[in-house]
Amino acid sequence: MSERRTRTLNTLIRLGRALADPAPDPVADATHVARRTAQALREPVQDATSGLRSRARDLRDRAAQRADERLERLITERPGGPPRDPEVLALLAQRREAREARLRQEEAKRTLLSRAQTPAQRQVLRAVLDVTPWAGGTTGQVRYTALLDRLAPGGDPASEMSVHRAIWSLAEAEVLAVSPHGEVTAVPIRAPLALPSSGPAGP
Repeated sequence: MSERRTRTLNTLIRLGRALADPAPDPVADATHVARRTAQALREPVQDATSGLRSRARDLRDRAAQRADERLERLITERPGGPPRDPEVLALLAQRREAREARLRQEEAKRTLLSRAQTPAQRQVLRAVLDVTPWAGGTTGQVRYTALLDRLAPGGDPASEMSVHRAIWSLAEAEVLAVSPHGEVTAVPIRAPLALPSSGPAGP
């Protein structure tokens, strides 16, 4: 084969490859990298923020508990003091019940988050628990499509599939429930079943 024909053949091969492989889009590539980087950083930031908030609530509750216990001792143990004020005692009992309720909520939240096995599952659970009052969240609701928009912005297929898998794997594990209308809710934690007591054997 002559040198001219060889050059022509090589040119045609390069042209065919160029037509088969679309040219990379620097803007699209940079946007994709930025999106994936933001998603990778979101998990540790959320963990740190959640940990700081839990720590702050714990410190406030402990300080309030110490103050209430001291006040209750002063009221109930003061010899020869004035009669106990039922309103004050009722207020202390109410504050104690509120603290215990917050502790139960925090425990429920920790228990549910411990069921997550992937970062995507933790992100889904956090979004749902934010609107779950019995787990420390506010009253509200979150829908399936809202989770996709929030956790897979831009419609990235890989990110959307990760969110789909996270939601349905948690639903199969009975951690989340998805209603026919697309509302995603957390399933209340079941109390452990009480084992029957082993009494004396009958005659």
